[in-house]
Amino acid sequence: MITVATHSGNFHPDEVFAIATLQLYLGKENLEIIRTRDDSVIKEAVWVVDVGGVYDAVNNRFDHHQLGAPVRENGLPYSAFGLVWKHYGEFVAGTTEAAESVERQLVLPIDAGDNGVNLYTLNDMQLAPAELFSVVSSYRPVWGSDESWDDAFMKAVAFAYDLLVRNIDQAKAALKQKEFVQSVYEQALNKSIIELPMSVNRNAFVEYGDVKVIVYPSASDEGERWKAEVIPKKYNSFENRVLFPLNWGGLRDEELAKVSGLSSAIFCHKACYLFAAWDREDVLKAAEYALQYESFDVEFDEVRVGEVV
Repeated sequence: MITVATHSGNFHPDEVFAIATLQLYLGKENLEIIRTRDDSVIKEAVWVVDVGGVYDAVNNRFDHHQLGAPVRENGLPYSAFGLVWKHYGEFVAGTTEAAESVERQLVLPIDAGDNGVNLYTLNDMQLAPAELFSVVSSYRPVWGSDESWDDAFMKAVAFAYDLLVRNIDQAKAALKQKEFVQSVYEQALNKSIIELPMSVNRNAFVEYGDVKVIVYPSASDEGERWKAEVIPKKYNSFENRVLFPLNWGGLRDEELAKVSGLSSAIFCHKACYLFAAWDREDVLKAAEYALQYESFDVEFDEVRVGEVV
């Protein structure tokens, strides 16, 4: 067995995800995780993470608490997770691009939080986003219980392992989707409305400025239906290039069919960026209507909800 030492007691996302990364790199069935602050035990471990006061990748030492610990060119300090990912992320993720995607999604925010770097300011509601720090903290033993800290730690690592695998899979899929979207775009005769054979995240078309609406089939329990979505002006924004007619927003079925004149209409999101109908022809007509409604810088802050239907 390969011994991996980290500190005992309380735990945080950086060592939890660093250990999960090593499980992916070395095989979790091959590792013995030791939680300790005993210097003699730490010295004898094959790998050491987030403890020991040494960063030496050649000798498998990945601490960041010592003076002179590594800092990125942009000034963001590394945590144990970032140091491990720096050396083994590309191998674990499979490609440089996938590793960089996981770096943005998970590694950088965790490194920032562990080093006291604030990534946001509170809004007028004084609400903070839910963070992985809170998620990982929920795995700590409940106050007053007799749960083992080591058992709780390993449960947190199991969660981190699954989340890493999912993020890696999603990153790889996003790269394939990007290639697919580029191919479809290049072949499309009409760049304003692009019809797809399957669902694609609308953000995938943000870099193509002349695309306004995408149309695609969507399976449901009741049978195949069709959807049209407008393209946002920026990634993950609710400010869109065009909109479906505002008087369609939030309507369904017969009421929407009556207002829109599209007999198979099913639903229009109340923010007017998503339209669904049973017939392909009706969805294409809806897309044509949307081209007439340029977005007038409406953010729809009150409807930042999931993409329903």
